[in-house]
Amino acid sequence: MKNLKEKFEVTVNNYSIIILTYNNLDYTKKCIESIKKFNKINNYEIVIVDNNSTDGTTEWLKQQKDIKYILNTENKGFPTGCNQGIEITETKNDIFLLNNDTVIMPNSIFNLRMGLYSNEKIGATGAVSNHVSYYQQIGQTYDTFEEYMEFAKQNNITNENSYESRLKLVGFAMLIKRNVLDKVGKLDELFTPGNFEDDDLCFRIILEGYKLLLCKDSFIYHAGSVSFGKDPIQFRNTLEMNTKKFEEKWGFNSSYSTFIRQEIIDLIDNNDKNINVLEVGCACGATLLSIKNKYPNSNIYGIELNESAAKIAGTFADVRAENIENINLSYDEGYFDYIIFADVLEHLYNPEKVLANMKKYLKDDGFILASIPNVMHYSVIKGLINGNWTYEDAGILDKTHIRFFTLNEIGKMFNKLNFKEISVSATSTNISQEDEKFIDNISKLSLIDVKQQFKLYQYIIKARNNTIIKEKIKDKLKFIMIRLDFKVDVEESLKELLKNIQDNEYDEKEIIEIIDKNTINKVEILNLIATNCYENKIFEIVIPILNEAYKIEPINLQTNYNLAYILNAFGESKTAMDYLNRLQITDEKIDRLRIIIGGKTSGK
Repeated sequence: MKNLKEKFEVTVNNYSIIILTYNNLDYTKKCIESIKKFNKINNYEIVIVDNNSTDGTTEWLKQQKDIKYILNTENKGFPTGCNQGIEITETKNDIFLLNNDTVIMPNSIFNLRMGLYSNEKIGATGAVSNHVSYYQQIGQTYDTFEEYMEFAKQNNITNENSYESRLKLVGFAMLIKRNVLDKVGKLDELFTPGNFEDDDLCFRIILEGYKLLLCKDSFIYHAGSVSFGKDPIQFRNTLEMNTKKFEEKWGFNSSYSTFIRQEIIDLIDNNDKNINVLEVGCACGATLLSIKNKYPNSNIYGIELNESAAKIAGTFADVRAENIENINLSYDEGYFDYIIFADVLEHLYNPEKVLANMKKYLKDDGFILASIPNVMHYSVIKGLINGNWTYEDAGILDKTHIRFFTLNEIGKMFNKLNFKEISVSATSTNISQEDEKFIDNISKLSLIDVKQQFKLYQYIIKARNNTIIKEKIKDKLKFIMIRLDFKVDVEESLKELLKNIQDNEYDEKEIIEIIDKNTINKVEILNLIATNCYENKIFEIVIPILNEAYKIEPINLQTNYNLAYILNAFGESKTAMDYLNRLQITDEKIDRLRIIIGGKTSGK
């Protein structure tokens, strides 16, 4: 720390350790002992706020000469207690919030402080542990405390490469710069007795322009929720209550909106090149931030409808609060290496149309990465055959889901849009013996082997763009139009064209573009295609194609006749008659159409 001060001329504050207690004196003693054992320099103070313990904690505190303390006569909860402690600290000290059921290890606090002062924009740092939520738990599990101590000695070696930027840090051990805390304010006592006050504080720090660092070189042993854990029902009720409070304050669900989709991140190819990644429905951007941590050369972008969540993600990524179904993006076409749809497509009214639109923003060899719930999961089928299709707050039948997919339908959608190298993996849930029997029985009803599909909860898709094939399709369309222009194999050419339109190989814009660039008899061909589409009930492109013909030659009798005839068939008789009335000349066919529509023949 001294070298850090001298090398970078950084002012490093002393720090105050805030510990709340409610009984569990033995844990508190071990925590205090570990702090003193591994932090010999006199640059900190310990502040304990006791929430009306009855196990001798208050008597023990009164005997401590080197600890500041507050003795509450009631349990004021975690946020209020922490704020009380902060009030009596040295005013310039950084604040270290620490649970009393922790044990500080060698270099734990030192490395947190190194991380905190590694950059002036770092607002807070957090440690890893054996018992902690939000992706701060180490991967190793040991049987004894001594083994965790050995792990700490190997792990807690100062290493700035171990830092990870985070959306939030768990408050069991969080070190906060004092000037940052002074700017954003203390813990929000709205969340008393506890839960989500640390999430709330973290988001306020981020919106103030600071970053949060997880210091993986700082391991702290944590027994885990020794106070809350004694009454699981009360804990669950408090969690539900504060979940609602958080949503009311911030406008989004913290757990849902900060979920890191590691299974999606794992689909990104390992490389050091610059990559452009867009996540549709990025929420607060936790997955994007993890991608940036893993691939520092990545450029991250997001689209998020919830403006509050988008604002947080926008502090570190290019994020727009837009409805993906209503917009054309302002990004360059062929820009992204990866576009992510993590549990998004099922929320869209027309997921296929959105995928088709987003495809053009992929590079030629770019990928769509998606996760999609499996509506064939046995739990859904089991409910369905018993007459139930009950929407829930989360899961496959999430009440916000609009579309539902099976493996076959997913494959059809991606194949239809000409993706290639479509790889599919899946997640599953634990299945009881009773449900295994149920799956065996319903599998026998299928004509094909779908047993495994009943067991899979969600599909993970990686699909490569295929613009080269798209160019071949355009070349084929160009060839068809030239044949129609020169009246070669007209019937066969029309048949092939209509099939390709029905297969969504191209739309009216592409048809119009090819006709414009490659044919002589443009109006005639447009009319021919429009009338054949109408006769084959491909209605959605008929009017746009006829409008293009009208734009080229407004006085063309055939175009006006076709427009009027089809508009009248669609119930737009007034608009149909308007087209006929604009004509300076007429013929018998047009006069008959006027009578059908309800007008009079010209000159009579």
